[in-house]
Amino acid sequence: MRMLALPFFKRRASSELRRGDVPYIGAVDAAQVIEPAPAAVWAVYLMLAAIATAITWAWLAQIDIIAKANARVVPDGREQVIASLEGGILRELLVREGQQVVEGQALAMLDPTRVEAQQAESQSRRLALQGALARAQAEAFGKPLKFPPGLPEAVVDGETENHQARQHALNEAVETNRRSIALLGRELAMAESMSAKGLMSEVEVMRVRRQVNDLNLQTQERVNRFRQEASAELVRLRNELAAMQEQQVVRDDALRRTTLISPVRGIVKQIRANTLGGVVGPGVPVMELLPIGARVLVEARVKPADIGFVKVGQPVQVKLTAYEYTIYGGLTGTVISISPDAMGDPDKAGLPEGTWYRAMVRADGGTLQLGERQLAVLPGMTGTVEIRTGQRSVLGFVLRPLLKSQEAFRER
Repeated sequence: MRMLALPFFKRRASSELRRGDVPYIGAVDAAQVIEPAPAAVWAVYLMLAAIATAITWAWLAQIDIIAKANARVVPDGREQVIASLEGGILRELLVREGQQVVEGQALAMLDPTRVEAQQAESQSRRLALQGALARAQAEAFGKPLKFPPGLPEAVVDGETENHQARQHALNEAVETNRRSIALLGRELAMAESMSAKGLMSEVEVMRVRRQVNDLNLQTQERVNRFRQEASAELVRLRNELAAMQEQQVVRDDALRRTTLISPVRGIVKQIRANTLGGVVGPGVPVMELLPIGARVLVEARVKPADIGFVKVGQPVQVKLTAYEYTIYGGLTGTVISISPDAMGDPDKAGLPEGTWYRAMVRADGGTLQLGERQLAVLPGMTGTVEIRTGQRSVLGFVLRPLLKSQEAFRER
């Protein structure tokens, strides 16, 4: 019926065409008659707007460019060797291998018997010197004998008897000279009387006077010599006491060192002396500690292909295999040094993973936090680091495969 109707269909002006005429007219005229649906028009507009927005966002939005590398936590400092300066007999081990210790914690104890005996002997000698010093001071300055508090009774009694004996000997000598002087004084008086009467010569009188003067000088010299000897002894005792006090400080320090103390916070890596009662030589290592600092040091192996973009000071994200990153998170840090030359593993020579650059990363913290629980990061843990080397737009990231494919077309 449609074919038969066409010959009788009279062409109308486009302004006279109606929607019902569409089956019987050409495509151009039909396009003029049919008006697009409003929903379809808006759908096209929205699609174009979305495409434009996506392209604009992809051009403006920036994403981080990262260089990934295998990493290992290393001690923040050199290994600490624990040893005894004087040596001794190992009495007790207070830690075990792998145990974490804090600064100042006792690690092991040596037998203090020998050091305590030396210290007791030094203490006794020092107290005896203090007693002798008090006696010599009293004798040198002619003062009453007075001892410092805290001296043993035996020291006080012994020095008191010594002082009394020395003082008695001095007094006896002085008293003997005084008696002799008294006799010579009477003899001098008689000689002067007889000389005045002409019964004795003046020479004899002068002889007696000289004897009196000599005895007076001898008495004074005896007292002075006693004081000088006491003064010399006082100086000697002071020097000896000073040296003894220095030795006492050394012995006190040696007694304290019989307890081996951790100098740093760390982990007991190895215990070399395990035999209780065994002899530990002077300076012989007893154990080794791996220091654990407030911050963690991470050694990363950067691929040669990435090293050109890795710089000191770049931010780093550290992900440890011991702690699931999606649960426990990771550590943030900074690149602090990069090796000047590549390093290699002889067993993997010629392989891509056989050569790397060492980049040291200083983490901002030393633990991971999960609620109120702190998870320690220990030397030897492995993981990966993501070094942020720059930024790139999303559009550049999307177009990068196309740009690389163009380079591939130019290769031989």
